[in-house]
Amino acid sequence: MNPETALMTGLIAGFFGSVHCVGMCGGIAGMLHAQVPAGRGWLALGFHGGRISSYLLIALVATLIGMLPGQWLPDQAPIIMRGFLGALIVFMAAFIALPGRFRDRIGEALSPFTQRLMPLFKHFLPVQTLDQATGLGLLWGLLPCGLLYTIIASAVLLADPLATVFMVLAFGLGTTPALLGTGLMALRVRSLTNRRDLRWLAAGILALAGLLVALGPILIHVVDHPLIHFLADCVAPRS
Repeated sequence: MNPETALMTGLIAGFFGSVHCVGMCGGIAGMLHAQVPAGRGWLALGFHGGRISSYLLIALVATLIGMLPGQWLPDQAPIIMRGFLGALIVFMAAFIALPGRFRDRIGEALSPFTQRLMPLFKHFLPVQTLDQATGLGLLWGLLPCGLLYTIIASAVLLADPLATVFMVLAFGLGTTPALLGTGLMALRVRSLTNRRDLRWLAAGILALAGLLVALGPILIHVVDHPLIHFLADCVAPRS
């Protein structure tokens, strides 16, 4: 997958997947933003900067792990990993289209780890400095999240640091508007991402990208048409 497609995937997954994020982390987001002293709203940047930094660090480690199979099986690995990556992107599409079904089950499964991590937050409260806000954000980014874990798994399969950076940064930025607390902007974003027609459109785009990533090399041989060649090359140009 090229960096541009990785960016698009991360942004769509983050923005429309934020329906899931609000359900899982809405209470935490509200609690953190409520800790910001009056007149120092800029401290909230630390929450989201720290959160996205955690995502990026974990994803880059995952990417390095994903680069190892290419050293051992240089011919077979890219084909296998591409197929799994495409399947994961299709899974993201289903996650966006049907957020509640995934959110509730994953939340229940991961709640024990969340409960163990939450007491650590008190060491950074009350929030008075940017360092404290960033520390809270770094912890926030470690909270278990099914959609984030899907992005991390994608980073393993991407095995490309640049594409990983594009995808993870876009994912983190895409989730931010809905997690800004209780402001008008956050409420409007949540209303937008809850629209079923928009969610299904976004899911359709992701599903198409996933199918092209997984099956692109096969399609261009089976269907010899310029449009198929163009679409396949858009998501993952042939070397």
